[in-house]
Amino acid sequence: MRAGSVKTAALALGIALAATVSASTSVRADAPGDAIVARVGDRVITVREVERRIAQVPPFQLRSFGRTPEEIRRQFVSSVLVRELLLSQGALAERLDARPEVEERIRDILRSAILGQIRRDTGTGSAVTDEEVRAYYEQNQERFRSPPRLALWRILVATRAEAEAILGDLGKDVTPKRWNEIARERSLDKATSMRGGNLGFVTPDGATAEPGLKVDPRLVEAASRVKDAEIVSEPVPEGERFAVVWRRQSMKAVNRTLEQEAPSIRQVIAHNKAEVRVKELLEQLRKQQLREHNPEYVDLIDISSTGDLQPVKRPGTLPSSRRPNVASPAPRPSDMR
Repeated sequence: MRAGSVKTAALALGIALAATVSASTSVRADAPGDAIVARVGDRVITVREVERRIAQVPPFQLRSFGRTPEEIRRQFVSSVLVRELLLSQGALAERLDARPEVEERIRDILRSAILGQIRRDTGTGSAVTDEEVRAYYEQNQERFRSPPRLALWRILVATRAEAEAILGDLGKDVTPKRWNEIARERSLDKATSMRGGNLGFVTPDGATAEPGLKVDPRLVEAASRVKDAEIVSEPVPEGERFAVVWRRQSMKAVNRTLEQEAPSIRQVIAHNKAEVRVKELLEQLRKQQLREHNPEYVDLIDISSTGDLQPVKRPGTLPSSRRPNVASPAPRPSDMR
């Protein structure tokens, strides 16, 4: 047998001998839930721990541990809980917890645990009041109420005759490709011509989703008389110019009540509260735990333009792009002989 195998076998045997399994009736504690079911090294498994872990297992999986409740309980303890502690004790004996990748996983678990605890605390019913929900609803009316909107494409030209000519041309080939070509070539609205005159969704008052872009409400009025995917048959006056309008699609008015939105609002408020709690905790821990911070040292790590990690540079060295240009020394007379 190889030396490594002998060492591993001896280690496993030693840990197994340290694991003493006893019935819950043989060792009694002040409370039934504290009775010790098994002891592995310096760790114990109590009745309460067995109950908690079994409750997390779906019934169909529990049936794989035995036919009777007694078989299920005993087999679960032996093949799951005791096995976990034996392996964890073996890992500690091998000092696997000191490995960087294991330390990183432990940090990930601890971080997830504290973030989960904060979210659970702020997600309880008492954490968000009805008054907070109502205030959020009133302060964000645009999210829950909106007028009907039409998605419009528009080609803006100087004269009615030019607009009628475009309508005639489109009548022969009404495709987005042809429309985009005409918009790029002839639309006077250079802010939208390169995207085919796409105004996005427009409200009855001419407002669009793009800041600073508002059109004549007559465009929406004219487009409301045709169906989705239809072009308005006549040029639409827009100030001193004329527009060719294509109604692409529409959205109905939205009017969500407080009762309808209360559950989702409660979740949003709880999430925001959790984020505030996390920031406060980070600030507190930063003051208590952060002892040294030298971010300039990460400049020693070079990342290429493609995102590849380069070898760490030696301290005190500079990349070639940052090295000063030093002129070559002038040749000496002896060098020219």
